[in-house]
Amino acid sequence: MPPLMRQAPIAAALVCATLLLSVAPLARGDGPAHHVDASHRREVRRERQRIARQRAALRNDTSLEDPLSEQGRHARGLYFSAPFVHLRGVEGVLGQLRGTGLDAAVIDIKDDQGRVSIDTAVPELAGSKADLLGDPRALVQTLHEHNVYAIARIVCFNDPIVPRAHPELAVMDARAHRQGQPWVSWGTGNTWLDPSNPRNHEIIRGLATEAAALGFDEVQLDYIRFPVDRGTDYAIFSNLPEGTRHWQVIADMLRKIDESVNVPLGVDVFGVSALRVGDPAGLGQSLEDWSPYVEVFTPMLYANNFHSWRPTPGHERGASFVAAATDSLRDRLGDRAVIRPFLQGFAVGADSFDEDFVTGQIRAARANGANGFLVWNPASGYGTVQRALHGPARGLLPFPDRRGTRRASH
Repeated sequence: MPPLMRQAPIAAALVCATLLLSVAPLARGDGPAHHVDASHRREVRRERQRIARQRAALRNDTSLEDPLSEQGRHARGLYFSAPFVHLRGVEGVLGQLRGTGLDAAVIDIKDDQGRVSIDTAVPELAGSKADLLGDPRALVQTLHEHNVYAIARIVCFNDPIVPRAHPELAVMDARAHRQGQPWVSWGTGNTWLDPSNPRNHEIIRGLATEAAALGFDEVQLDYIRFPVDRGTDYAIFSNLPEGTRHWQVIADMLRKIDESVNVPLGVDVFGVSALRVGDPAGLGQSLEDWSPYVEVFTPMLYANNFHSWRPTPGHERGASFVAAATDSLRDRLGDRAVIRPFLQGFAVGADSFDEDFVTGQIRAARANGANGFLVWNPASGYGTVQRALHGPARGLLPFPDRRGTRRASH
């Protein structure tokens, strides 16, 4: 199979309108599709113009930049849940990485079950603490001794614990029969902290500061968005000022965290966010607006999430999607940002989950502008990934240096 070299813009253009209309709340019940499409095109033009003006103003502003090490800039690694670390220890982490050419570990500090794996001093998180990492400072030190780049993952707003203990911090339910109760996402099945509540920003900032103080090389924020499933018709965001857009709220939070944390800041974002301009769906993920505060962008590029994706003829669906999204994001952000996608390391939703599937994703990321990559498996089981890296993907690491290769498009 030939490499997916710079084919992505065509594929992205073909599917982007479909993706945008399928997720944008404004497209629901708003009349004929061509009216929605025309309105959307005007919105995209306005967003491109606004972002171009902002980029020109910020082009030489590096005041909040936390430079990555060379290892961090080209990191390639695996995700490890806190329960995996609890059961297998640091040797389990190192064993999964050994001999693969990978050199980074993403470890949960706060996960999507609300568990906080460090001894945090943030008062609202006292009831969320779970002793799953042992001595996290010693864990990080051991990783460093084995030349492993340590990334602290923090799940921001998707949280089944704190909103029930502190409903004043929660997204609340607008329905009469659930009056006074936290809203529950139809997508994740969890309650959510209100992304518009400034106190929640301080909670995440405090936890990120603590992670950096433990020696982690980078802080990675996940679920850094507003919920967007259909259940949000009943969601109340109590602290959202009138006229304020969701991306402005999240960008302001990122600014506060970046001012407080002295290590690089990374964000996990929806795969569709890599393909679109601005924030038409109300996620809060306008990546160009985040770029002054974020060093590493990690779009989650899982074929499992895009069953309707039409691959480039002759190419597998997962690799084709990785190519399109990576290339689109690189064109928009230029070479200053580090793009390190999460690739699919699990079988669900893959056309055929094997060594070739994994290798195809890695090859597509490399060919279309990624600096490195991460692999996601929720159970931290990577047998197929290891076989790929010992076999057909072996010659693809490390990725080439991307600096000076592409300027951001306007």
